[in-house]
Amino acid sequence: MKLAVFKAAVAGLFLSLSSFASAGLIVDVQDFSNNTATEYFVDVDGNKTNTPYYRGSNQDWGWVHDAIAGTFTSIILDVSGYDIDFAQGEFDQISVFDGASWVDLGNLTGTDSTWTFTQFDLSGFAWANAQVNAGLQVRMDIDTTGSGWLVTLGKSVLSVDDGLGGGGSGSGCVPTPGIPCVDVPEPSTLAIFALGFMGLASRRFKKL
Repeated sequence: MKLAVFKAAVAGLFLSLSSFASAGLIVDVQDFSNNTATEYFVDVDGNKTNTPYYRGSNQDWGWVHDAIAGTFTSIILDVSGYDIDFAQGEFDQISVFDGASWVDLGNLTGTDSTWTFTQFDLSGFAWANAQVNAGLQVRMDIDTTGSGWLVTLGKSVLSVDDGLGGGGSGSGCVPTPGIPCVDVPEPSTLAIFALGFMGLASRRFKKL
């Protein structure tokens, strides 16, 4: 009787962990560690007001997130910027490519001489899922009014969730550059952990 109960409990644990392992939150981070020749995420906080990272209206640039396969219920883009004087009239526009043209998501928000995340929710756009699958293209139009403002970017965090497990909104990341995001366990890692746990539990049960 005890053996049957034990087997049922282990099977339930395996199924629940397996479903969690196969789904949930996926986070892609673009920062200095994977800069290309035309990307200017700052390397360390100490360089936030140095060339070529601290950029003005004639120094616009963009980046591309890694392709993520799946169908998602939530698609969130968080962009980390420094020294965004939004209340004083600084407008740094973020746009993404929808497969045919560029779509304006809005401006970065923040305050003088601080690092802040600006969040953009792409979940409601019909084209967003396909663009995440292909590799989301993002670009920034710095100081759209040409008023002499400068801005530095630290990282861009794309968080997608298929709604089947895990969950979250990329809150493991902080806006300051040089601080890595909290790793999201890979599905294979969780599955291996579940199998290992079951094996150890089974051996212990047999000894009793």
